[in-house]
Amino acid sequence: MTLVAGLSVGGMPAFIGDLLISWKLPSAADLPTRPAEVVHPGQGGYFAASLAQKLVIIRPYFLLAWAGTRSTADRILLALDSVLPDSVEAIVDWNPVWAILNGCDEGTEMVALLIGEDRVQPLGIRTRGFEIDGKRIYLMGSGGPAFFDYLTEHPEVIHENEPGDAFVACALALRFGARAIATQWITGGGLDESWGGGFEVAYPERDGFRKIDRILFRAWLVDAKGSYHNSGRSFFVRYYGDDLYLSAFNPDERTYVVPSPVGTAGTPPTFEIAHPAWTVDMFVHQPTGSFIEAVRFHPDTRPTADFVELTEGAVTGWSMDQDYVEQCVCRVIASAGQGNSVRVDRY
Repeated sequence: MTLVAGLSVGGMPAFIGDLLISWKLPSAADLPTRPAEVVHPGQGGYFAASLAQKLVIIRPYFLLAWAGTRSTADRILLALDSVLPDSVEAIVDWNPVWAILNGCDEGTEMVALLIGEDRVQPLGIRTRGFEIDGKRIYLMGSGGPAFFDYLTEHPEVIHENEPGDAFVACALALRFGARAIATQWITGGGLDESWGGGFEVAYPERDGFRKIDRILFRAWLVDAKGSYHNSGRSFFVRYYGDDLYLSAFNPDERTYVVPSPVGTAGTPPTFEIAHPAWTVDMFVHQPTGSFIEAVRFHPDTRPTADFVELTEGAVTGWSMDQDYVEQCVCRVIASAGQGNSVRVDRY
């Protein structure tokens, strides 16, 4: 049970994957998106169990996204890791790769993405993509309908003039992830359908696939007086090697390590100050009930005043770019009552 979605908005694709793993045994699970360690019933008699990466970069040119049974995914990932060479040009016979992928058990869906000849080639295994107004979409897992509803109910997320890179597709995926995280923290929504627990986003560049590192998610409530308040936890996504460190903080601090089944295990430094590469702020305007989101991309050459302090990979402190948040609040108040909206900025 999971949510994995891929989309292309007139340019290169981006994929978003949740982290939740479920099983048949009811046992208490500690999740970043819930305030307490309790039993979380899911879909079809399953229960939330733990976290796992479902977007796996096996080689820079080869990404596998999966939804379904973890044991099947791990078997195929390890087999692919044993046969794929370092470069796509070194592959002289693709048959062993196709044989491994075709060994996917019933009940598990996969999309293999290949970079070669200046294009990204998707290959669906027990799944197929489809088109919405010329936008290519892949949906897998029990959370797929939630992402589809999000796309159809929020047409403002799809931009007509998309550049050739994956910038807007990444922003859209991050926006959905931020809203899903905030909803799960406040209401638990999604866990009853066996998806959630946190998210990661992958996208292609010319030299290979990347995962978005240093993502900051925040949720806010704007009241009738125009004052803003934290309305849930904040989250920070950080990678060391191929391992994901997901921190939930404000209030309290908890960090979850989600190792990659293949690749390199990283060792976090004793201490670092990390500026976000992407910041996603979700605002709820209390008087009108409007949801308004701001997504900001920060190039490494221009770090913002936002940062988190990490001790051995765990968040132990943070600082907020208050001027930016207050500018967003002014936009929220000005556009409240006019429907859902999003603003995407390159800082």
